[in-house]
Amino acid sequence: MPHSDGAAAVVDRAVRRARLLIAAEAAAAGAAVAAWSVAGGVAVAALIAIFRARQAARSAVVRTVERADAQSRNLIATADELSSGALRAKPFIRDRVEAEAAALLATIDTNRLFPLHRLVLLLLTAAAAWMLVAAFRQPPARPASLSASDNPRSLGTTRDGMRVTVRVEPPSYTHIAPTVTVDPSQIDAVEHAVVRITIETRGAVTVEAGGERHQLSTVDGSRVEHTLVATRSGFVLVTNSGGARRMMPLSVTPDALPSVKVAAPGRDLVYGGGNPRIAFTAQATDDFGLRSLTLRYTKVSGSGEQFSFIDGEIPLAISRNGERDWKGSAARTLADLALAEGDMLVYRAVAADQRPGGGEGSSDAFYIEVSKLGVAAGDAFTLPEQETRYALSQQMLIVKTDRLNQRRASLNDAEFTEAAQSLAVEQRMIRSEFVFMLGGEIEDEEVEAEQSVEIQAGRLVNRGQRDIRAATVAMSQAEKLLTGANTVEALKAERAAIEALQRAFARDRYILRALASRSQLDFTRRLTANAADALGWRRQLADASENRVAIQLQSLVQGLGSVSTREQLEVLAELAVRTDPESAALRSIAADLQKLADTWNGSDRSARSTQLDAIAERVAVEARRVLADPPVSIGAGR
Repeated sequence: MPHSDGAAAVVDRAVRRARLLIAAEAAAAGAAVAAWSVAGGVAVAALIAIFRARQAARSAVVRTVERADAQSRNLIATADELSSGALRAKPFIRDRVEAEAAALLATIDTNRLFPLHRLVLLLLTAAAAWMLVAAFRQPPARPASLSASDNPRSLGTTRDGMRVTVRVEPPSYTHIAPTVTVDPSQIDAVEHAVVRITIETRGAVTVEAGGERHQLSTVDGSRVEHTLVATRSGFVLVTNSGGARRMMPLSVTPDALPSVKVAAPGRDLVYGGGNPRIAFTAQATDDFGLRSLTLRYTKVSGSGEQFSFIDGEIPLAISRNGERDWKGSAARTLADLALAEGDMLVYRAVAADQRPGGGEGSSDAFYIEVSKLGVAAGDAFTLPEQETRYALSQQMLIVKTDRLNQRRASLNDAEFTEAAQSLAVEQRMIRSEFVFMLGGEIEDEEVEAEQSVEIQAGRLVNRGQRDIRAATVAMSQAEKLLTGANTVEALKAERAAIEALQRAFARDRYILRALASRSQLDFTRRLTANAADALGWRRQLADASENRVAIQLQSLVQGLGSVSTREQLEVLAELAVRTDPESAALRSIAADLQKLADTWNGSDRSARSTQLDAIAERVAVEARRVLADPPVSIGAGR
């Protein structure tokens, strides 16, 4: 089978050459593009390789070889299929086909079919691209974010005869190590951190921070120190008698209050009696560390107008997951809490962090009530002013009813009915507040019907009273539906009540009745006045107050367009941070201006222009935000 081996070998060499050429051409094209963008070069190389992969397939190579000689007449393709077993034939026919194919392939130069000139052209293009980029690319300027303080070898040098060293000592309870920087462009500190500023210079020194200006004299004629406590964001400006200045925006990270929540029970509870055991679980987290976690409560006891309020704490067994994540648990029965019929206990979890004086965070408040179904602490129950934040709202009741309705499929009938009846008790409590506001209910149905007719007919000029009565009627209906565990219809009644309440408390309504009887208008006097002396009038708009921040931002943009020296840039950095020291965006702009001032002499003109344009764009964004008109309420003028 010598002829078969020769034909197969020629085709194999052609396939191998085609694949190598395509891979090399893709790499060369990618290298040319990579001179400007490495990612773009990789993408181009991958795309070329993918789209030209079909040309390197064995069948495609065989067709290319076939087209090289018009006399082949599909001979090479037939021989390739016979040698691969894709086509079957008698032995003598196969030998003859393979012999003729081998003879034909001996006359074809496969290297000419897959030439190198395209690869050479791409390689020359890639080389030219890299040479062009290397010729026009300047040595990169020193990044603006790298100041003298970032280079340890520059610590021994000073600029304009002044060197500022800042040591930030965070509070000990944060467990953050102190940091030291030289000539910083910005000072970052945690709230209550101690900032120690050391100025090495000659002559008088002025330090401005926190709205106060301090005149300092150097020790031994070369060094002066100033200490401040970081309480809020602002800036620190250091100047000497020689004109040197260092503007350092001060960014203070607040020490957040602990985040606290009651994980269990996590909802309001109403018991009709018995002595159930209630398990409490509270969770608290803090950004730096916790100091305590307790469960505080206010117990409401009494009836009628004689209510007493007792404050107390329930100790928790603490489980610590580090200093920042605590979990506390406790269990009490109604007897342990001394709760009797009609009593209510409002509780919440309170956590304190480790800051001096102790910052406290609290969870949402929940209550435990002992009341038989339908009896909710008396019809005239009203919490005192300091406890009104624990009162239930009609809107919250709607949220709770909707959540219960969504959970209907996951609860059995007994659990669902119990939860609905608890909401009925809450609805009765809310209704009792408004009944008390109206002075009680009317027991005589005939009197109530007569008064309702008068209200509807307009003989009682008091739409607020009418709407509140409508709200109490809807609340009564919702209470009955909740008692029957019909949450769908109860939601409709609850929403009707909230709509009536919103109408009652509108600005043009009065809850109290102002007149004993309806006032009569004298229509005979209508249009009887003398309009001859009437004068025209046009409302004059009051002059808008000047927007100081906007004016200063406009000055800052103009200054950035004409800056030409490092000293001017330092003045602009001071203007940026003075405009609004509390603005994080302006503090960042001031810090970048100070960085650019530090590297002004060591950077070329194009690098300065690029950085100034970027900073000016950020200032323009802030100016547009400040000058933007507030959102207009469509119905505000009606």
